[in-house]
Amino acid sequence: MSFPTAPPKNPFRAPGPDADDGERFRTYEEAEQYLAEFTDYERMVKGTHYPEDLFDLRRIEELLKRVGDPHRKLRGLHIAGTKGKGSTAIFSDALLRAHGLVSGLYTSPHLVNKEERIQVQGEPLRKEEFLAWMNVLRPSLLTLKESALAPTFFDIMTTTCFLHFQARGVEAAVLEVGLGGRLDSTNVFKPDVCLITRLGMDHMEKLGNTLALIAAEKAGIIKKNIPVVSLPQEPEAEAVLRDRCAQMEAPLYRLGEDIRVEEDRNAGARAFRVETPGGIYPGLELTVLGRHQRLNAAAAIAGVEIFLGRTGRKPLEPDRVRQALRHVRIPGRIDVLGTSPFLVVDGAHNPLSIETLIRAVREELRFKDLHVVFACSKDKQIREMLALLAPQARRWTLAWFDFPRIEDPETVRRWLEEIDPAAACAVTRSPKAALEDAFARSGPEDCILCCGSFYLVGEIFKRFDASKKVVQA
Repeated sequence: MSFPTAPPKNPFRAPGPDADDGERFRTYEEAEQYLAEFTDYERMVKGTHYPEDLFDLRRIEELLKRVGDPHRKLRGLHIAGTKGKGSTAIFSDALLRAHGLVSGLYTSPHLVNKEERIQVQGEPLRKEEFLAWMNVLRPSLLTLKESALAPTFFDIMTTTCFLHFQARGVEAAVLEVGLGGRLDSTNVFKPDVCLITRLGMDHMEKLGNTLALIAAEKAGIIKKNIPVVSLPQEPEAEAVLRDRCAQMEAPLYRLGEDIRVEEDRNAGARAFRVETPGGIYPGLELTVLGRHQRLNAAAAIAGVEIFLGRTGRKPLEPDRVRQALRHVRIPGRIDVLGTSPFLVVDGAHNPLSIETLIRAVREELRFKDLHVVFACSKDKQIREMLALLAPQARRWTLAWFDFPRIEDPETVRRWLEEIDPAAACAVTRSPKAALEDAFARSGPEDCILCCGSFYLVGEIFKRFDASKKVVQA
């Protein structure tokens, strides 16, 4: 498979010098409203594409150039994948901070507030900081807004991230890819190590309808001579990653071969150990649920280990690794918000994630009946997810909320009834009503599982006053 290595020649003349209307955004709300005027592909429905002649990085490159290219001096890790990239990013950030580095974390989407996406030392961007950075960007945005190189919402947030990281003296940036990899706004960053988590079928309308095509887009973050850490992959995806690494002369370290994860029963029932080319880390335990998180944590260990070596810093210390991983929380990933009955929220939104979620919930929690609260974007493999959940669920509540991409729950119910004609299913028109229905029909020994969309998780967090839940490490 061939990989594009350079964007097409830019047919557009760059806009002139930045405009300056002498004004400033006076309030957070004013800046937020202006940001909302830019294209937000996260909110667009299935079938929406970039124009083909601009489906590259020129938008963000032009914006970054106008504010001094703040990304060029940053060092760090770049993480792509279908499943687990957010968790791996959070583990990496915790390890870096535990070893005394000023760490910046950039993830997406957000659950409650967009400022969650940009964190330094575990603290999200403050609203007054967002306002300040929007005023820094304002002249450039005024100039570019009506041009062929108008940035998107994600371009602007990514640029804000780079500006904030530079200003805060970030020593290690951890960047999670937003969508794909090759053409993602974060791919202007040249990292010290790339991490590829589990790959599967998702975002097919933009990335391709085969695993090989999707893997090629994800592998687009791999750069010349930059080491790569990869989780176990299906053979089709594995071949693509190997080819890309060979083409870019990038060393490849694979979990299961170069990096090993094993049980460590001598250290406790839930303990495991990780062996990498650079060290052995015994007695590890995670607070987050799901055995799959061990692989994500191992990838983070290997990635941070490589980063420290490439930047001339002291190696990882096993005791600090143990302490850091034990205290990591990952909001919205098999996140238990209540008991009696269990209330579990998870942003799983593709078949691979749903399959992993089901296995983790069954292994980690003891309950009688499973009640699924489900909502999902129109561009997802909804029927496939329903087919995985149906044998496990005793009852269903299908939710709707005000988000452009969410599929109508009545449509979801028809698909569910085709899969399971006997499904005990209710349709609600708000997350609040969905939770009320689920609690009303569940007993104290049951489990309510909310899944299908990170946006659903965010709506539930708002109602549980979970906006203050930030990762502690």
